[in-house]
Amino acid sequence: MRELLFANESALVTHSAEEILQIVDAISDATKKFGLKINIKKPEVLYQSNSTIIREEDSMVDGSNLNYALEFTFLTSTISSNGCIDDEIQCRVAKVSAYFGRLRQRLWNKHYVSMRVKGKIYRAIVLSTLLYGAEAWTVYRRQVKTLHAFMMRHLRSIIR
Repeated sequence: MRELLFANESALVTHSAEEILQIVDAISDATKKFGLKINIKKPEVLYQSNSTIIREEDSMVDGSNLNYALEFTFLTSTISSNGCIDDEIQCRVAKVSAYFGRLRQRLWNKHYVSMRVKGKIYRAIVLSTLLYGAEAWTVYRRQVKTLHAFMMRHLRSIIR
């Protein structure tokens, strides 16, 4: 039996594929009672299993087939089918580097701005963007080293 993780407001819950489809069908039926319908412009399914067998007929909502994805972005985080966060970290590093670069001439290179203010802005913008949602990551030593090196490089740049 295949199992899926279903994200709801309180936690990630493991359900079988059949249970997930029953839940989605029940939600669809309930929305129709209120004159609403599920927007199925770009429905996607992300399988995170060792199995390479995917049956397309298992994944339909209101008669529309779901697309199979190797990764997708949800609330600014990239979720990958292999469960690895290397791509997510690289994406975050690139995004934060762009933010950092935009602030170089406006803030980091200004001598009249105190280190205390620069530190607060660094924590508020750079670190919060880099580490948003990191409490849900499974982080390995090499990834910690990558993040640490990134942060140290930018802190050295700030203090010159």
